[in-house]
Amino acid sequence: MAGPLTRFASASEQRAQRHERILAGVIASVHTQVPRSVLGSVVGAVAVVAVFWRAREGALLFGWFAAMLIESLVRLQMSRSFRRATVDAENVQSWANRWVAQAAVAGLLWGAAGWLFFLPSDPLKQLVLVTVVLGVAFGSLTLYAAYRPALFAFLPVALLPLIARMFVAQDPAYVTAALVLLAMLAFTIFFGRSFGATMFEAVKNNFDNEVLVGQLLHEKRIADDARRAAEEATRSKTKFFAGASHDLRQPLQAIGIYCSLLKKRATGPLEPLARSLSSAVDSLSKLVEELLEISRLDAGAIQPRLQQVLLDEMLGQIAQEFTPLAHGKGLELRVRKPRLAVESDPVLLARVLRNLLGNAIRYTSKGGVLLAARPRGGLISVEVWDTGPGIRQSELSRVFDEFYRGESSKGESVGGFGLGLSIVRRICNVLGHPLIVTTRPGSGTVFRIETPLSALPHRGPRPPATLSDANLCLLTGHTLVLVEDNEEIRTSLGHLLRSWGAEVIADGGFTPALQAQLAPQRRVDLIVADQNLHDQLSGVEVALRVREAVGGPVPVVMLTAVTMGEVIGEFQRAVKRRLEARPELAGVIARSRVEEPVVLQKPTNAILLNNRIAQSLGLMQRERPPATDVGLTAGATTIARL
Repeated sequence: MAGPLTRFASASEQRAQRHERILAGVIASVHTQVPRSVLGSVVGAVAVVAVFWRAREGALLFGWFAAMLIESLVRLQMSRSFRRATVDAENVQSWANRWVAQAAVAGLLWGAAGWLFFLPSDPLKQLVLVTVVLGVAFGSLTLYAAYRPALFAFLPVALLPLIARMFVAQDPAYVTAALVLLAMLAFTIFFGRSFGATMFEAVKNNFDNEVLVGQLLHEKRIADDARRAAEEATRSKTKFFAGASHDLRQPLQAIGIYCSLLKKRATGPLEPLARSLSSAVDSLSKLVEELLEISRLDAGAIQPRLQQVLLDEMLGQIAQEFTPLAHGKGLELRVRKPRLAVESDPVLLARVLRNLLGNAIRYTSKGGVLLAARPRGGLISVEVWDTGPGIRQSELSRVFDEFYRGESSKGESVGGFGLGLSIVRRICNVLGHPLIVTTRPGSGTVFRIETPLSALPHRGPRPPATLSDANLCLLTGHTLVLVEDNEEIRTSLGHLLRSWGAEVIADGGFTPALQAQLAPQRRVDLIVADQNLHDQLSGVEVALRVREAVGGPVPVVMLTAVTMGEVIGEFQRAVKRRLEARPELAGVIARSRVEEPVVLQKPTNAILLNNRIAQSLGLMQRERPPATDVGLTAGATTIARL
C-alpha cells in the first residue's frame, strides 16, 4: 500500500539514496556537538595531567596530552570542513567513515590513559582516573551514539583497557569495580543503540517533513498558477463582454425599434406575426442584457448607492407590477407592507425582488405567492414565499449557478434562461445583504434578503408611477438632434421619433452638415446621442458642442451601451476642461453643468425612451431622478436596468 511519501513523490528515490540523505543529516547533527565535546576532552586531559604529573614519567604523560590536543584540533578542523563542504549522496559515506576513524582514535587515547596511568597503590589517583575516563566516555555518548559504528569504535575502546587493568590487579575491590564497569558498559551500549535509532528516526522524520513541505509548496505554486490563470481567464471574459457590449447592443437596439414601428403599422394577418417577432426580440434582448449584467457585476463596474428605501412603497409598487401576471396563472399574490425603511440601493434591491418574485410566479402552478418584510434579529428580512414544487436539497448549492435550472422546471414551459438567481446572488454580494434560501420539496421555497434598518426617520410614501402605452407623449412642435454613428439605428430611431411628432435633425457626429443645420436662429429642444461614436469625439463632447452652437443648456438623453457612471464622469471632465480653458464663460458653463444627461442603456424600450424624453422636455412630471434607469411596470414589456 502506498504511504504518504509515495503520494508526495519521494518514493521515486532509490532506497540507498534516501538512506544516504538521512545519514547526511545524522552526521550534520553530530558535528554541531563537536565544540562542546572537545572542551570536555581537553578539561579531562588537563585533570589527568595535573593528578599524575609526579606519579608517572613526564615524557609519557606529555606525549599522551599532546596526542589528545592534536586529536581535539583534528576533530575541530574536520567539523569545520564538514560545515563548509557540499555533502551529497556521493560523499556522505566518506564523511561517516572519517567520523568513525576519529571516534576510534579518541577511544584509543582514553583507553591508553586507563591502561597506562592505573596505579593500584594509590586509590585516590585511581578514583580521579576512573571518574575522568567515565565522565568523558559517558559524556560523549550522545556525540557518538548518533551514528552506531562510531559508538562501537569509541566506547568499548575507551573503557575496556581500564576494566582489564582492574582485573589484572587481582584485588577483590578492583575486580568488583571492574564487573560493575563492565555491566555499565553493556547497559550504555544498549542505551546508545536505542538513542542512535531514535536519532536516526528523528532525522528521517525531519527529512520526510522537508520532502512533504517541498512537495506541498510545489503543489501550492501549481494551484496558485492555476488560480491566476483562472482569474486571468475571468478577466479576459469580462473584458470581452465589456468590449462587446456596444457591438451587441447596437443591432438589438435597431431591431427593437423596427419591431416597435412594425407593431404600430402591422394589420390583419401580419399583426400576430409582429407580436411574435417583438416577443422574440424582447427575449433575446433580455438574455444579452443578463449576460452583460453578470459581466459588469463580476468586473465590479456596478457600485451600490446606499440610501433610505421605504419598503411599503417599494413592495407595493413591485406587487402592483406582478399582480396581473399572478392572476393570469390563477395565483394569489399577497403583500405585507410594513412601514419600515432599510439602508440599501433602491434600484439594485428592486432588481433582486423582481427576479425572485418573477421566479416564484413562474414556478408556482397552484396556491399563491407572498412578498413580505419583517424585523428579524436586528435586521429587516425581505422575503418571497411561494407554494411551488420547492428545491431538492441536492440542488440548493447549484441554483445560483449560471444557466442552471432545477429538476422541478424540467418538462415544464416556464421560460427564463437560468440566469436570474445568479444575478440575484451577485447583487446581494455587492450590496452586502445576506441571501438565505429555505425550501421543502413539494411545499414551496422562501428566499430571504437580510437588510440593515435605516437610521433615518420613515418618510411618507410617494405615489407609484407606471409606464404603459397610455404614457406615450406626443413630441409635436419639438426639434430633436439625433447623433448616432450606426446608420441602421439612426434611421430606425429617426422614424420612431418622427412617429411621435418630433422634427429630427440626424447625423453620425458633429459634422459640417450638422453644424450648418444648427444655425443660431434654429431652435433645438433636446439632444439624443450615443456615447461611443466612430468619430474622435464622444457623444458627451458632441452634446456640449451642440449646446454651444445653439447657445443654451439643451437637455440631453444618452442612449448608449456605456454605463451611467462612465457617461456622467466623462461629462464632468469635459465641463471641467472647458472651465479651465475659458474661465470667462464660468456662468454659462456652470448652468450647463446643472443639465447633466439622462442615461439610458441599449437596448431600451420605446415607451421608456418616450417617457424620459418627455420628462426632459417638461411634458410630464419626473417621478425619480432622471439619471436613474428603472424597470418598466405592468402594462409594458418589463426590461429592468441597473
